Amino acid sequence: MLVGREREVGELASIPIDIRRGVSDAVVLRGPAGIGKSALLAHLAQEAEPDARVLSAVGVESEAELPFAALHQLLRPLLPLSDLLPPPQSGALRSAFGMDTAPADRFLVALAALTLLSEASRKAPLLLLVDDAQWLDSPSTEALLFVARRLDAEGVAVVFAVRDGSVPFPAPGVPELRVGPLPEWAAQSLLARLRPDAAPQVRERLLREAGGNPLALVELSAALSPEQLGGLAALPEELPLTERLQRLFRFRATGLLAEPGNALLLCAAEHEGDLAVILRAAQDAERAMDDLSVATSLGLTTLDQERVRFRHPLARSAVYQGAPLAERRAAHIALARSLGEGDDRRVWHLAAAAVGPDDDVAELLAELAGRCRRSGGVTTATKALRRAAALSSTPHRRARHLIDAAECAWTAAETAQAEALLRQAEPLADTPALRARLVRVRGAITHASSDPAVACRTLLEGARLVQEDDPQLAHESLVMAARSAWVAGDPARLVEIAGLLERLPAAETAGRDRFAAHFRYLASLGGSRCAAGRDRSGAHIPDTWLSPADPRPWVWPPTYLPNLLDATEPLLQAHQRAVDTLRRNDAIGSLPMSLAPLVALQLVTGPWPSAAANGAEALALALETGQLGAASHLRAMLAWLAAAQGDSDRCHELAQECLEIATPRRISSAVALAHGALGLNALAGRQLVRAVQLLGEVCEPGGSAEHFMLCRAVLPDFVEACVRAGEPERARRVLSHWRSGIPEADDPYPRAARLRSQALLAHGDTAEELFLDALADPGPSAFETGRTHLLYGEWLRRDRRIKQACEQLHQAEAQLDRVGAVPWAELARTELRAAGDRATQEPGASAVPPGEGARLTARELQVIRLAAQGLRNGEIAERLFLSPRTVGYHLYKAFPKLGVTSRTQLRAKCFT
Repeated sequence: MLVGREREVGELASIPIDIRRGVSDAVVLRGPAGIGKSALLAHLAQEAEPDARVLSAVGVESEAELPFAALHQLLRPLLPLSDLLPPPQSGALRSAFGMDTAPADRFLVALAALTLLSEASRKAPLLLLVDDAQWLDSPSTEALLFVARRLDAEGVAVVFAVRDGSVPFPAPGVPELRVGPLPEWAAQSLLARLRPDAAPQVRERLLREAGGNPLALVELSAALSPEQLGGLAALPEELPLTERLQRLFRFRATGLLAEPGNALLLCAAEHEGDLAVILRAAQDAERAMDDLSVATSLGLTTLDQERVRFRHPLARSAVYQGAPLAERRAAHIALARSLGEGDDRRVWHLAAAAVGPDDDVAELLAELAGRCRRSGGVTTATKALRRAAALSSTPHRRARHLIDAAECAWTAAETAQAEALLRQAEPLADTPALRARLVRVRGAITHASSDPAVACRTLLEGARLVQEDDPQLAHESLVMAARSAWVAGDPARLVEIAGLLERLPAAETAGRDRFAAHFRYLASLGGSRCAAGRDRSGAHIPDTWLSPADPRPWVWPPTYLPNLLDATEPLLQAHQRAVDTLRRNDAIGSLPMSLAPLVALQLVTGPWPSAAANGAEALALALETGQLGAASHLRAMLAWLAAAQGDSDRCHELAQECLEIATPRRISSAVALAHGALGLNALAGRQLVRAVQLLGEVCEPGGSAEHFMLCRAVLPDFVEACVRAGEPERARRVLSHWRSGIPEADDPYPRAARLRSQALLAHGDTAEELFLDALADPGPSAFETGRTHLLYGEWLRRDRRIKQACEQLHQAEAQLDRVGAVPWAELARTELRAAGDRATQEPGASAVPPGEGARLTARELQVIRLAAQGLRNGEIAERLFLSPRTVGYHLYKAFPKLGVTSRTQLRAKCFT
């Protein structure tokens, strides 16, 4: 038992037990250097063996520049199983580990790691121990955290140990265990075991200086001579601790650092501990080997036939940082000469040795950055480009590398660093092309993390800079600006963008006219303010924009609107094809932007369980990848679904989370969607005054949540709320405002809902004709059709036509129950009871059984739908970025809920 670590050992004790039961775990141990994290990992390994297989990796500061180095260190024993992986995953893993020249998609690599661990755990539980995780390379970190967050029923545990005060290691979604100083009694017990011969005053001094740090106790006591320990000689004036420990390590290595070109400094500069490289770089290989052997005997390093490593990273830092600049530079030059032309480490050593402008080395770094970007090492690419900028001899070259570095940093979700790099580049960008590239990155950052109106202005500025010299760059910036204008709710900007697009050379900008026409059409829906220039030719999205071969999720999407000229079904099919293509290609990073409009369309067309499952998946991915815009829209749409199904608390939670992101950033479209969801929730709860207020903020001109297109999605709810609240004139004014000047053929407002709204505001035969017309062309949404039946039934009951009213209300009850719209189905039953209908179910009992999906979790529904299509567990795992064992677990949980025992029975349930 570890002394003084009873609490930590107790909290970790469940991990070996869980993985033996087939349950997965993940935890991050955090604490300062030397506090005992490694000892806890060793204790875990001892507890897990021999039942479990233990895989270990140690983060090395030098290897933080090498993409997937740590992942290779950890998974190397499992590589013989890589043939069991799907070919795309196997290929990605081979690329990541340098066994193939194809670019490595880092999300696909992460998925491959998850699948590989799942396959390996079939033979025995797995315990993955990652020490010094703060020094892992960025792609490995992302892959291992991806795995840790998705482990479920594989019998695999991942335990990270992270040092405080070093490189940040954020691990959202993974539980943490803080390892603090030893209690006083435990520190005394440990020191007594280490140095039973220490004098009392020496023990007191060591305990005070160590501050409960076990490594400090070990190192400080080991540094003292027997005379000092026994109190026979004076102790040094200061005993090093934490930063002082670096001096201690330096002091212990002083005898080996007496001459320039020593092997220990080469070892500190080389980072990876490649013994062959160090010996080639040394002036005298035999003497270097002797020095390293002495260092090992002193406890500074470990040495084998391939590697020499410092026993503690602080020792390496102390040796390297304590050497004069000239000696460090000489060490890097010698190491660079010992490496081949194609070795990336050579480039890093040349960069470290450079002391002034060196364009040749800067270009080598830029080329290295390109390779890193293709293999998923964006963070490493950022570092390489920053160093390239520092070594560039002209402002133009520095600006180019800084802008590239900013783009890499932004891709790696390091927003603060990206903005800082742009600020450095701004005064150096001496050409329109450079300034345009700079503001494009700045616009993308602003769009995703701040005010979309500001992003739009920024992107327009960049497009104007190069509209003559680089029309393709201008075109891309204008399309990005249009996305920002739509999100900001600014139709006038869309007209401006369309005009700028039309002035670009058509031959050099594919799709220019289609984009321009589409933006003009969308702007025309803003009512009288932007009525000029309406062009119906842009009403439809060209199929090529959404072809499965090129889903292009970055293209500005109009499909948060329920209907686009009755083209909902083609759009739904196109988006589904695009998402399926992305899943087959394991393009997980692009999924949030493609899933968001698919979720919107599924909410309209009725497969709500699929919308909930896709929305939950997309929201998790959006948050994980820092896509705040997609996250805010997804939360708003899921809030709307919760309102429709009567989950008021969930609606409020999601809408509030959306507004916390969207309101300060003025993401108008998300704010409008969130208010619409809250308004629907109030309408469902018969809080009519509140419903009119919330929906009016979206629909009424000048409302706090007004959006020139999304108001049309909310209009049916607003009209119903106004009529129920006794304010029909208010509804008439708003309906007239938004339909002014728009021919019915051009109105994207769904026809059936539009007719229903007009019926609510009409009287007598006119009202009935409108209700019947709405039901004759009901559209794709069972929810909207059910509400039309409900409102028509209410109207008939008030007209004392009881039999016809009951017919409509029974149809409403059936349709609304089928989609799980609980409050609306209950209202239909209330109306039926009021009409004296004896066939009415008791409250809470539905005439038609609710959809089977209502009893399943979002993930279970996704899994069973794919299983019902005949996909095997491995194929489902590839589609949903899970492990095959997790798929099996979800099927195991779902089958009893559905009352089935086989996939054949599942297919009979029609979950396809």
